[in-house]
Amino acid sequence: MLSNKVERSRAVRREEMERLLRRVLGSAETKEGVVDVGAELMRYTNNVTCRMVMSSRCSEEEGEAERVIELVKESFELAAKMCFGDVLGPLKKLGFWVYGKQAMDMTRRFDELLEKVLKEHEERGKKGGWGEREDKDLMDMLLEVCQDEQAEVKITRTHIKAFFTDLFIAGTGTSAEAMQWAIAELINHPCVFQKVRQEIESVVGKARLIEESDIPNLPYLQAVVKETLRLYPPAPVTTRECRQSCKINGFDIPEKTAVAINLYAIMRDQDSWDDPNKFIPERFLVSFKEQSEVISGQKFNFVPFGAGRRGCPGTTLAFSLMNTAVASLVQCFDWEVDGDGGKVDIQSGPGMSLRMVHPLTARPVVHFTPFTAST
Repeated sequence: MLSNKVERSRAVRREEMERLLRRVLGSAETKEGVVDVGAELMRYTNNVTCRMVMSSRCSEEEGEAERVIELVKESFELAAKMCFGDVLGPLKKLGFWVYGKQAMDMTRRFDELLEKVLKEHEERGKKGGWGEREDKDLMDMLLEVCQDEQAEVKITRTHIKAFFTDLFIAGTGTSAEAMQWAIAELINHPCVFQKVRQEIESVVGKARLIEESDIPNLPYLQAVVKETLRLYPPAPVTTRECRQSCKINGFDIPEKTAVAINLYAIMRDQDSWDDPNKFIPERFLVSFKEQSEVISGQKFNFVPFGAGRRGCPGTTLAFSLMNTAVASLVQCFDWEVDGDGGKVDIQSGPGMSLRMVHPLTARPVVHFTPFTAST
């Protein structure tokens, strides 16, 4: 069912990708021509997420995109400070005591953003009738349940806002950061960059923009994305609560104990990977069966989105977004960075997401313009 929903929203992702490319093309035509790659990718993923779940962009107003980006960044930084209180036993509440005021302020700002969208949907629902419209999105459906006194499951506006806050954080920040890492590594590895472009041109040609339907025929591109996720997982550490008492590496873990799992270390373990700290996409050029086992996490050595029944439900969408965005930016542009021999500083910073200490700013040089025919 999730795959079907991802498929139905393909047109939205295509339109937002074209909007991203037009913005970068516009920057390439200016004198300065420098692009904040991370900010543009954040805007792209944010708009895709918003349009998929509530049929509107949340980055349209001047300055609003930047506010959303800052909110998502702050969310990850704050979560990193607070969440590990869960594994500190008697000090479990320490995180909220120290950062509670900051968390409340961030919640208020998310609330203001979502309240505006909720009111717009309510007005649209009153005019068109909740049950009669065929273009209902996820927010419409939840609002309809919220206002139905006979609904089997009772939800409130607060529940809806909390749910969409989670979607904002999970659906925009992590994917955008991963795409930024991919472009950075490709800039630092020009031979890999050219290999990706040659593969794209051999499959797509030189007359049209890549489409999602082309991705299955681009195994090297997919290998680049997987290698990026291995080195820079969107959430380097996750937590799980033990359902029953168990023993891990000789340590007794009581029931309901929160355990921190270092996904970053798992995917850089030298017992599982050769040269684990090097960017080598070729390691993922394996058989279809092996690829399925890798992506699903069955081998538990490639777990950027977790594994098993608690794995991220948005994995399919994340791979789709990443593959298409990275391919489009490689197909259409060469990328130049200033200083340090034209290399990107790939130092990672602290936080729940593996963000770059120095955001990627690069100068796009047009290689292919996909809109020439239409303009």
